[in-house]
Amino acid sequence: MAALYSQKETELIDFYQDLEQFIAEQSHKRNVGIPNLNEFYKHMQELKKLITKENAIEHDGNEGNAFGFVALILKKATSVKSVTLNNDCIRQSNIEIFAEALIENTLIESVNLTGALSLTRNYITFDIIRRIMEDFFKFDVLYVLNITDIDDKIIVNARQHYLFNKFKKENPVLNEQLVSKVNEAFEFYVNKRFGKDGQNPLANWDLFVAEAPRSKEATENPKFGLYLKTAQSALESITSGKEGKIDLEKFYNGTQDVLSLWLDSQFSNTVTDPQIFRDFAAYWEEDYFNDMDTLNVKRPDVLVRVSEYVPEIVTYVEKIIANGYAYEAKGSVYFDTSKFSKAEGHAYAKLQPWSAGNAKLIEDEEGELADSTGKRTPFDFALWKNSKPGEPAWDSPWGKGRPGWHIECSVMASEILGDKMDIHTGGIDLAFPHHDNELAQAEQWVNYFLHAGHLHIENLKMSKSLKNFITIKEALKSNSAAQIRIMFLLHQWNAVLDYSSGSLNEAKTVENAIQNFLATVKAVVQEQKFESRESTGKHNYGPAEAALLKALAEKQHGVRAALADSFNTPGAMAEIRALITQGNTYYNEKQKSKLKPNAMVLNKVATYITKILTTFGVFEDNNPVIGSFGSTKSSSNRDEILLPVLQTMSTFRDSVRKLAQEKADPKNILALCDKLRDEDLIEHGISLEDREGNYFLNIDGKALIKLVDRNILQQQRNEKLEKEAQKLREKQERIAAEAARLAERLEKGKTPPSELFKTAEYSEWDEQGLPTKDKDGVEVSKSKKKGLKKEFDRQVKLHEEYLASLAK
Repeated sequence: MAALYSQKETELIDFYQDLEQFIAEQSHKRNVGIPNLNEFYKHMQELKKLITKENAIEHDGNEGNAFGFVALILKKATSVKSVTLNNDCIRQSNIEIFAEALIENTLIESVNLTGALSLTRNYITFDIIRRIMEDFFKFDVLYVLNITDIDDKIIVNARQHYLFNKFKKENPVLNEQLVSKVNEAFEFYVNKRFGKDGQNPLANWDLFVAEAPRSKEATENPKFGLYLKTAQSALESITSGKEGKIDLEKFYNGTQDVLSLWLDSQFSNTVTDPQIFRDFAAYWEEDYFNDMDTLNVKRPDVLVRVSEYVPEIVTYVEKIIANGYAYEAKGSVYFDTSKFSKAEGHAYAKLQPWSAGNAKLIEDEEGELADSTGKRTPFDFALWKNSKPGEPAWDSPWGKGRPGWHIECSVMASEILGDKMDIHTGGIDLAFPHHDNELAQAEQWVNYFLHAGHLHIENLKMSKSLKNFITIKEALKSNSAAQIRIMFLLHQWNAVLDYSSGSLNEAKTVENAIQNFLATVKAVVQEQKFESRESTGKHNYGPAEAALLKALAEKQHGVRAALADSFNTPGAMAEIRALITQGNTYYNEKQKSKLKPNAMVLNKVATYITKILTTFGVFEDNNPVIGSFGSTKSSSNRDEILLPVLQTMSTFRDSVRKLAQEKADPKNILALCDKLRDEDLIEHGISLEDREGNYFLNIDGKALIKLVDRNILQQQRNEKLEKEAQKLREKQERIAAEAARLAERLEKGKTPPSELFKTAEYSEWDEQGLPTKDKDGVEVSKSKKKGLKKEFDRQVKLHEEYLASLAK
């Protein structure tokens, strides 16, 4: 009798059973009820019914269409968590992807506002997935990017930025009046951040600072440490300002955060020009795209900004009200989650049902300017916010206001993509409540949600309060965009990625392996291209070449299988690394045997590796057939490229000529050649690899010329020099330690053996000087004599060594 379910179908059923158990455990642990839990189970039972012999997910064996996506919905709108289901097929060739770039997430509460590296996990991750779909599986992708330029964080930051700069212009002199105003701002900041539950931190600030790290709030509020550091920095600047020990610019830098908060509390309602908010968002939008260009992240096909879709958002909100799922309260409009959950066929919080009762998460997502007055339940969320003075506003049937965050994506995506889209991307933090709220507003709307995993710093979540915050620009100072991308590729896209020295070193190791192999192949291909075309009468395709091409075919299949399995880039990169190892083994064996490698076979392997790495975005899109790291932009000025190299060679010729005229030691000429190879040519991105010759096999022993990015060669040279310097330091330390030990031995050896025991501890000695009686006249025991004799013999050797040193 045939099995009722296939292996794949059995795996899917097991998955849903495990998911049921997980949900039940989460509900029990949190001691809270999950709204519509029974409804959730009912939907999962319906999903199980889909997996039958009659309704099984079809598989046609076409790996090009066999994707492992993170699935929200299988065939019909049901409640499942964002999870990986391998080989769920997408039949159509046109794919629509909606991505979010939250400009407010690039706004960091510090003097230097810039993009956070943690967000780069999302941007690079989904750029890689997009490239795989477009360039590897050949889907026609329409990639839509949403720029969220209306948000409470943007409003507050734009307002504070404007008020702070205005204050600086009005107070260009560091004097007593300025210090007094800033001190008032400091007191306001401290009371605002720490003056809770009747506390008065300023009454004894030093005591508060000493005890603060152990306080309850410090453990519960992740920003507490940041707030305390900000206050301390401001106080130091104020103190220095009073004493005249700080210049104006440093004074403002140290007090900007406390001053901005105070100014906003005093004058926020005076900021009425809407261009202030638009200009601020536009500045950071440009900064975002500059970072993305540096990281080789492709531009979107369509770009939408919230500020440009307000009329459409108003119309959309009106439809939700008309459907009975939203209500107006004091100029704001809220989504009625309770009514939605009770409606037949609906369930709120499908992605993370266990979070549906988390009022803290919902409150945080509403924004710091939110006014919950008029909400029917704490779990309802704003579709439209009533704007107060100092906040951007648009006309609406409910009065002056602005869109809520969750409605923005629903409207803009619907305007561009219609009532259905294939894929919606975002970080895992957005699953609830943001993406769950989007679903409630427009279900069924999205077929697949892809949630990128967190990025941690040395096993800790990135946070300014933990002092492990890294910006994109800071990361790019110590690591290249290619290295960062390789690090991402070596980790599964929806798992936690630890940004650590270990991960980065692994990425650099992989980059070096790729670079060295491709540079070698390129050099071999170029070298053989200019050799004689005359046939030797013997082909150069033997078992080694056949084995390498077989390995290539196997790795090509492995890469395809990995990418078809939920975009498994670590698996794909493992195949590429294994192929590079086999390519290097082939080349090295040829070198050992002093045989010519088959340039065409090597070129085939290198071309495939370049193709895959270009697909992943490691190489720039305009890379040559055999890729290389670094910029591929060619210079139109031939002289600018050639002259520096020609000057180096001319200087080398002059030096060799001078040594020859002086009839110098040939070693000096060889040293000059080494300098040309190890220092001078590296500055031009030229690497020379010495090889042994073989007259009978027509191998001339000339150096293999490689063209490599100068920065990479410099880095490799510096690492080599550092290793050599480390070896030298270790050698010097060993020599110094040995010299110290020798000096100690010689110092001990100064005493003749016969005088070694002539101390007050003994009273009689034999003719050699060995003790026979102790100080009390008692005979020395046999065992004691034995030990003394050993010590005496050692002193004989030490004294002989000492006398020998005197004779030198």
